[in-house]
Order: sequence, then C-alpha cells, then structure tokens
Amino acid sequence: MQVTTQSADGLKREIKIVIDKGELKEKVARRLEELKDQVRLKGFRPGKVPVDHLRRLYGRSVMAEVMQESVNEANEKTLKERNERLAVQPDVTFSEDKAEIERVFAGEQDLSFTVAYEVLPEITIADLSTLSLERETTEVTDADIGRDLQQLVEQSVTYEAADGRAAEDGDRVTIDYEGTIGGVAFEGGKGEGALIVLGRGGFIPGFEDGLKGAKAGEPREVKATFPAEYQVKDLAGKDATFAVSVKEVGAPKKPVVDDAFAQNFGLETLAKLREVIATRNK
Repeated sequence: MQVTTQSADGLKREIKIVIDKGELKEKVARRLEELKDQVRLKGFRPGKVPVDHLRRLYGRSVMAEVMQESVNEANEKTLKERNERLAVQPDVTFSEDKAEIERVFAGEQDLSFTVAYEVLPEITIADLSTLSLERETTEVTDADIGRDLQQLVEQSVTYEAADGRAAEDGDRVTIDYEGTIGGVAFEGGKGEGALIVLGRGGFIPGFEDGLKGAKAGEPREVKATFPAEYQVKDLAGKDATFAVSVKEVGAPKKPVVDDAFAQNFGLETLAKLREVIATRNK
C-alpha cells in the first residue's frame, strides 16, 4: 500500500492511497477457497467445485467485497499511522474511468483512490498542578437555614382524615370525578381516588375552588374552565362540569422539627441537619 499526501490545509487533508493488485488478488483467492466449502452447485459434490468455475460465477462480486474491505482497512491503518483523528466521515473518491475500474476488477491494475477528510485539532493540556483556586463562600444566616428547613417540613407533611370537617386551603381531599362538556364525556375527564391539596393550583382554574367547604361523603357539581393554552387543543378554553364524590378530607399534620425529624434525612440530630443546610448554602 502506498500513501501520498495530496494537500494539507489547516485541519483539512487529502491523500491518495494505492493498493497493490497482487494484494487484492490474494484476498480474492482466499475468499473463493472459503466459498468452495460453502456453496452447493448442481453437478458438483460439496467442496469439489473448481475455483476457476467459482471465479466465473462469483469473481466480480467477491472482488467488490474485497475492494470495499481493503479501502476501509487502508483508511483505518493510514489514520492510525499518521496519528490523526477524524472530525467527520472521510469522502472517498474512485476513478471515473470505467476502463480503469474494469482493469481493477480483472486484477490487472492497482486500486487507487483519494480520501478527503478533516481532522480534530491537537489539544495541549496545560499543567494545572501549580494552579490554585479560591472558592467564594456566602454568609449563611439563620433565616436562610430556617427557610430551607421550612421547605423540608412542607415536603414531609402527612394528612389525617378529618370526618365532618369542611375542606379548606391546605387540606387534601380524595375524590372520584367524571367531567362532561356540553353533557358529553371527554377523554381524560374521569378519575378515581384522585388526591388534591387545595390551594396548590394543581387542577384547572375553578376546580379546587369548587371543592372548598366540601365534606367527606358529599357529592358536588364543580364547574371549571380549561385554560386557552391547555395542552389538549380539543379542550382548550372550554367550560366543563364535573360530578364529584368526596371520599375523604385530610387535615395536614406538619412534623415537629427536632432530632427525630432530622433522622428522617439520615442525620442524627437537628443541629447536624442545620449544619448540612448551611454547608450547601455557602
């Protein structure tokens, strides 16, 4: 194999590769020998088909496979020897002279082609062993720690059934519901055992307001309007009516912020939890 650099402009390269015809013929011969034990031809016993006969039948297709494999191997080997890394797939160009291509297929001429490609630039990593960095820190106040503690408390709220209590903001109601638009049910408008914390705005406008004051076991008719920008276009901007059955009203129960609370987060004491929060805020 011969490799000649045609051009090298910045990161762009163009090289010419020539693969010796003898190398191609040897590969074709080996491939035909392997094929002899695989093909089954009428009039010949398995493994006894003459290679010349196989060459007449399959020689051209085998040469095409060998040429493609040789091109790929040559490209890979050349790049490795030149210690270059491709930025994009190379552009391989063969001769447009049909007579020349036919001579290559016949094993009478070397296979030559050009490869145009772009390489990745060499990156020199600087010596960072003497580099020092100064980490900026922020003063963390008790108010900052208290704010984050309150967020943890809100995330840890549990709910206890409050029989006979009218639902209000902060309560969690458990409901079954079925919605209609113009008296017709719509896809996604029915649910069972849905949990809604009133005041959080998790449902479409008007829905949560229609549940305030409701008690467990009470049926309700709730009217609400889908937003104009609602993701389901068929529902956007439309008024809906929901038949709701309130299964439970749950009153929120916030945890006590003490050592036991800190242990829910894998820390032994509240002081340690405050310390972790302070560290994360610096």
